[in-house]
Amino acid sequence: MPIAQKFYCPACGVEMKRRPAGKCPACEEDVREHVQGERDREEQIEKVVAILSTVLVLGLSLFAGGCSIVEGVLVYAVAGAAVWYWGRGTF
Repeated sequence: MPIAQKFYCPACGVEMKRRPAGKCPACEEDVREHVQGERDREEQIEKVVAILSTVLVLGLSLFAGGCSIVEGVLVYAVAGAAVWYWGRGTF
């Protein structure tokens, strides 16, 4: 799931909604390297969130396996709320 991040020009600070030809629409600064760096950073964050979520689900499966149905649902609800809280800026 892609991160909803805004890109800002490193030269003038204007939010870049469109980046025609790799240039800032306001000051014409070349922003290709900056945008690629931000995309790489987003990709790393997405991978970390995916790994943590997978580990959490596997851990909860092992833990909740011995619980009753009500306890199991409660455990998964708390875990879902925790993942939402930690990753709320990414969804």
